This record gives sequence, structure tokens and C-alpha cells, in this order.
Amino acid sequence: MKQMKKPEKTTRIFEVKIEKLIYGGLGFGRYRGKVVFVPFSVPGDRLRVRPVAEKKTFIRAEIAEILQAGKGRIKPVCPHFMKCGGCQLQQLDYPLQVDSKRQMLEEIFHHRFPDTSDLEIIMRGCLQPYGYRSRARMQLRGFGAKTVVGFYRFHSHSIVDIENCPLFRPSLNEALSSIRQFKLKVDTDAGPQEMDIACSEEEDTWATARSGSETEESFITLFGTRRREDVILRKKAGGYVYSTTASVFFQANDFMVSDLVALVQDSAKGYGSNSALDLYSGVGLFSLPLARQFKNVVAVENSPSSCRLCSSNAKAAGLNNIQVVSADAASWMQAGECAQSDPFDLIVLDPPRTGAGCEVMEQIRKLAPKTILYVSCDPQTLSRDLAMISPEDYRIDFIQGLDMFPQTFHFETVVRLTKN
Repeated sequence: MKQMKKPEKTTRIFEVKIEKLIYGGLGFGRYRGKVVFVPFSVPGDRLRVRPVAEKKTFIRAEIAEILQAGKGRIKPVCPHFMKCGGCQLQQLDYPLQVDSKRQMLEEIFHHRFPDTSDLEIIMRGCLQPYGYRSRARMQLRGFGAKTVVGFYRFHSHSIVDIENCPLFRPSLNEALSSIRQFKLKVDTDAGPQEMDIACSEEEDTWATARSGSETEESFITLFGTRRREDVILRKKAGGYVYSTTASVFFQANDFMVSDLVALVQDSAKGYGSNSALDLYSGVGLFSLPLARQFKNVVAVENSPSSCRLCSSNAKAAGLNNIQVVSADAASWMQAGECAQSDPFDLIVLDPPRTGAGCEVMEQIRKLAPKTILYVSCDPQTLSRDLAMISPEDYRIDFIQGLDMFPQTFHFETVVRLTKN
């Protein structure tokens, strides 16, 4: 019997044309029957590329030479682009970034849920594609003259030293500068550290917290432009003022968070008014506006600090119909704590990037609300979760993307499902 020949490895530089961008920000092309993935490319690029990894069906490659630039290729703003792993799309004109993300979202849903092929999928762009971030997680290494403060290098765990990020709000760059000064002149810990930084442009202040430093007793911070103990940051969104801190989650795009709140509000109109469940509720970003639409809102969040802030935000807004529950969503639902005399008309969930998971989705299916609004920052885990309840139990009737993260491949998605 003849032995099958192993496919030959592609070691030499070869030419490829980029057809589109896929989720992850990679350019997609083809070469000798294999798919080729090329970072920092744009649709229409004709490139000479160098293989960096090859598998049976695909090749990962890097750009060796741009033979012909695709439509919309521009000069990146940041000098660290292609070294720093924070951005993937600065080489592409912003309107084309938005359209590429719309195509990514459309392709994921139309492939996974054929019944959505007739739905119009919109990707809403950001009016300010730079200088929008009010939160970030920084990597700190060394101290004194060997200080490094920045982000992970592209596909690496080494750190790119960054003094100023063009995606940051002015106050956030102030926070970044002060962290650097702290490491240069005060701190002598040379070990790896992570620091969360956040700012409020409304109050012209900022705060920092060591990653994972949240405690039951207090909110942790290191700095603040006003005074060291000023750890509460107040953010405006959708007609509400939210108290938050550097150590808890809040949406990072100052210019689109109100759009996200309004989209959730509008998507919930006409789908009941009695009771709503807000899972992964954080400091109450959606709980507060939902409390104006529903008689009763249950907000479930596993961060004790976020729960305290949610209660404080509800009180400040004059809302007394929000029940804040400090618990893991899956455990709370599996324990039957979500059972109540009146069934939920609406369930809103905004889980972390890893998604809600099968336990939560199964419990939602059992609760059988009239309507579900799923807010997600990862369309792949989103589609995985939705496949557990749709199309058998629920029909997807609305999908919209919001580009909350310009210059990166990330975006936010809001999906509405109605019970069959």
C-alpha cells in the first residue's frame, strides 16, 4: 500500500490577495487550496506574505511587502501599531472598519442562524474613533530606570512601553503618566503587576486600582487628580448619573454608552411592563432605565462592590423598585432563587466576553420570559449561547452592532429574542 504524502509546508514568501476581514481582525485570502490569515491587512490588498505557521487547511502569515494597497488603507496614527497588541485596524479608514465589522456580524449570524438571513443587521459607528476610552488595564514591569508601563506586545507576553495612547481620553492619559511616575520614583516592586485605570471627564478626575484588588470593605485606589481618597467616579449615560470605580466594570466608550442604553430601552418597549431580570447587572447601567419601564427589576451581579454601587445609583435616581442580588448568576438561578409569583416579562443579560454559558441559558429557557435581550462583546460566544435556545424556543427578531471599540476588531452586539 502506498503511503499518503504529507502536504508540503509553505516556507517561501508567496503572493496573496485579501478578500475580507474576519472576526479577530485578520485578513482572509487563499493560496493553493488553503485559507491564509494575515494580520494588519485590508480587503483588496495584494501582498507578498511570509508564513509563520501552517496547518492542514490554513496558513498564518505576516506581511513581507504590500504590492498593491486595498481601498481605504491609511497610515496608522500610533507609532506602536503592529507592535502593541491593543489595536488591529488602524491601517483601515474608519468607515470601512465599521462596514467590515457589520459584515463580520452578518456572516456569523447568517451562517449560524439561517432564519436571520432576512434581518437587516446594522453596525452603528462611533462619532469619535480616537480618544474615546475611559477605562483600561495596564501592565507594569520593573521599577526606576527599568520601568515599563504599557500593553502586551502583539501575540506575546512581553510588554510594549507606552507613554500615551491615542485611544485614551485626556484624563486617562494623565492616569497613565502618573502610574509611570509612581513606578519611576516610588514603587520598588519589580514583579509583574496589572493596574486598572478609569476616568471621568465630566469631573476631570481619574482613579486607579490594582487588578483583582476589590474587597468587601472598600474600593481600592492609588491615585486621583483631586485627592488620593477620591475613588468614586461619576459617569453620565442615557440621562442617568452612575457612580463607579476603577475596580469594577463599566463600559469604556464615553461616546457610545448612552447609545447602548437607549438601544436596550427601545428594544424592550412593548414587551411587557411587569417584571424584568437584569443578569450581570454591574453598577446598574441597564437596571436604572429598566426600572422606569417595569414595575419590578431584579439586578443580579457577582461583584459585591458593583452591587453596592448599583444600590447607591438606584437610590440617587429615586428608584425603589430595583432588587439588587449579590450572587453568581448561574448558581443563583440553579438554586431556584429566581422563582417568583409573577414570571419575568423580560430578561436582559450582559455577560463577560466568555459568555453566559449553558447553565445560565438553560435556566433562562426554563424561566420562559416573553423577551430576551442579550448584550455581548463577543459575537462568537453570543452565537454559541443563543444556539441553546433558538430557533426551537425563541425567534431572533432584532440584531444591531455598536462599534464601542474603534481601531480594534471588537464590537458590542444587542440581540432581541421573542418566545415562539
